[in-house]
Amino acid sequence: MSSKKRDPAGKDPRSVLSAFYAAMFGHLGIVLPFLAPWLQGRGLGALGIGLLMALPPMFKVVTPWLWGHWADRGGRRGPLLVVACFLSAAALTAMTVSGPLWLLCLFMAIYGFCRAPILPYIEATVLEQSESRNFAYGPVRLWGSISFMVVSSLFGALRGVVTDARGLQFGAVLLGLCGLLALWAPVKSTEPASSTLPPEPGAPRARDAGLFRIIAACALMQVSHGAYYTFYSIHLDRLGYSSTAIGALWALGVFCEVLLLTRADRLLYRFGPHTMMQACLVLAAARWLLIGMVDSPLPLVVGQVLHAATYAGFHVAAIREVYRMFGKRRRAMGQAVYSGMTFGLGMVVGSLLAGWIAGWVGLPAAFTASAAVALVALPVLGKAPQRG
Repeated sequence: MSSKKRDPAGKDPRSVLSAFYAAMFGHLGIVLPFLAPWLQGRGLGALGIGLLMALPPMFKVVTPWLWGHWADRGGRRGPLLVVACFLSAAALTAMTVSGPLWLLCLFMAIYGFCRAPILPYIEATVLEQSESRNFAYGPVRLWGSISFMVVSSLFGALRGVVTDARGLQFGAVLLGLCGLLALWAPVKSTEPASSTLPPEPGAPRARDAGLFRIIAACALMQVSHGAYYTFYSIHLDRLGYSSTAIGALWALGVFCEVLLLTRADRLLYRFGPHTMMQACLVLAAARWLLIGMVDSPLPLVVGQVLHAATYAGFHVAAIREVYRMFGKRRRAMGQAVYSGMTFGLGMVVGSLLAGWIAGWVGLPAAFTASAAVALVALPVLGKAPQRG
């Protein structure tokens, strides 16, 4: 008898969830590598680019808590996800239309506000489904990484033919596809939360020191990625690398991410999430030093290989810890807290810090500072919390 569990309609949810990841990260495969160069082409300097790139993650600091509350309180995760996808797609499309800077900031803000809950909602859903239907998270999530790799490398190769604005518009189409896929995905809370229900055993309290240390370390890890996500493509361009080479290096990092995701569950079982997070922080420091201090191809390739650890390995371990520490009735909120404090606050601080250091000292110094931040996160993370 097969161990694969299916929904009442007889459909395995993994296909639609994998397709959602593919569309979502395909859109990011254009936005992350090429939005900053597009802004540079509009005449913005390092500080201005850092400020604009900080807007989307800025909304992840507060709004995912609001989106997560809406989803968990009323079991409305599915409809909210559909709305968020379509509105963020519309804002990204509007942003590419020529206009004054204030209008660009407005559309970027709308895009950031509406994009904020998408990944927390889908991550909570996939973790719930993987638990109830007995399948691994990694093989579903890796389709997002594959899509990012293919789209970023393809657009890098076609960048001389296709303008950055057209590429961003294609990214908006992929976000719209996410909205359509959300109509078929099993995106709903398994048990809507209620303030009248008693606290769950093991659910986190606001002053839970173990949870606070984990979230703080995750935020610092994302701060260390600020220079990479904001200025990596510009850094490579200044070193003389072509658009094709830039897209290929981004794709290489995600390819290694895919490889790790196929083994993530085994690594978690063998080493545990906390040990994985500690190792990834050390590897992150090494990665940023390589990127910032060496301009020859081989060290840059090694730096991208380490993306498997600094993003995929750390992320898988972190969401498992957060998922465990939040109870069954607060799973969307748990992923919202994680997303808000890491991809939100961490990315805001990282982007602004990188922009300030790059404008004052230079891009290599921004990557060196990133290495220092990753090392600071180690004592913050501390020892593994006791499991109840």
